[in-house]
Formats: sequence, C-alpha cells, structure tokens
Amino acid sequence: MLERNRNKEATATIAEISAQYDRVALVFQGGGALGAYQAGVYQALAEAGCEPSWLSGVSIGAINAAIIAGNESSRRLQRLEQFWQTISGRKIWAYTPEGDIYRDIRNRTSSWMTMVMGQPGFFKPRNPNPWMEQPGAEGATSFYDTAELKETLQSLIDFDILNDGKKRLSVGAVNVRTGNFVYFDTDKVRIEPEHIMASGALPPAFPSIRIEGEYYW
Repeated sequence: MLERNRNKEATATIAEISAQYDRVALVFQGGGALGAYQAGVYQALAEAGCEPSWLSGVSIGAINAAIIAGNESSRRLQRLEQFWQTISGRKIWAYTPEGDIYRDIRNRTSSWMTMVMGQPGFFKPRNPNPWMEQPGAEGATSFYDTAELKETLQSLIDFDILNDGKKRLSVGAVNVRTGNFVYFDTDKVRIEPEHIMASGALPPAFPSIRIEGEYYW
C-alpha cells in the first residue's frame, strides 16, 4: 500500500499537487535578463495548470509579477511576451554568423548600445548628463530616465485587476531615507506603477521613486 501511494504521488501532475494547497506562491527575484527566464517558468506552470494565488518580486521580478497579477488569465502570457519583445526588440544587425566569436561581438555590441541608447520602453539616457545638472536636481540623481517604463506598465497592466484581490501581489523596495526594506502588498495598499518602478529602481542608473512623500529604490 505504501509503495502504491508513492507511485501515485510520483505520477501526480503539478496541477493536482498545487490544488491540495490553499495558497500557491510564486517568488521572482531581481536580475535583469533573468526576468526572461522567469517568464518562461510562469508559462510552463500555466500550461501545466498551476496558477499561483500570490505573486511576489523585486526589480525585474516585480515587473513580471505585476504583469501576471494585472491581467486576466487569457492575456497573461501574451502581455509578458509583449513586454519582453518591447524592451529587447532593438535589432543589433540583421544576421549573426555561427561561432562563439561572432556571438561575443554581438553581445558586446548589444551591451554598448544599451549603455548609450537605453532600452526601448524601459529607460533612456538623461539629457543633459547628470554631471551637468545642479546638485540636488532630479536629473542629477541617475544616469537614465525611466519615464518610458511607466508608460509601458500602464499599457500592459490593468491596475484595477491587479488590485481586485483575486491575486495577491507583493513587491519589495528600500526606503531611501531609512534604509529599511519595505514590501508593498495589495492586501494593504493599492499598487500603482510607481510601486513597481520603485522596486526596479537601481541606483545610480535609475532614479528613486517618490511614493507618499518618501523615496524608494
């Protein structure tokens, strides 16, 4: 009987296993390009019938989590793909020959273009350069402007759905004044684009974000 139960557990699907629990949480860490991998993980879970009830993330993970929580189930994967196609859609060149040396050149070129031009729908270099700004000016606090990210989030996320309580969302950020880590949670506050941007604010590249009189990154 014990062996039979073990075999049954071994063949149970992830959907059947997750259905045994009152809460299924999915946590996304930060890490830039790692976020593309996270999108694939969520796709695999969704296709297997496992739908988390609580999403949490920081930095790029907060963006992925918010896109999932802020859309109906039929649109989540589409919106995730749209986000990643938007920010990584710049063409480096039309064709990359086979071979490590060519891929390395392409990757280095892509990194250089990101540094100089930013990422579409995400951030762009400040003009004028922050070194040319007066001390204390907003433009002096970061090398890039993330206003485009706010527009992208607003276009991909329905914030009424995100805050309707059907899925819980928690995103982490640091209070600049106190240095304390804070989680913005839909069980406690209404999450808006600024909360997600605060989680993704990476000094000195990206500016801190003001929320209710406090600055976060």
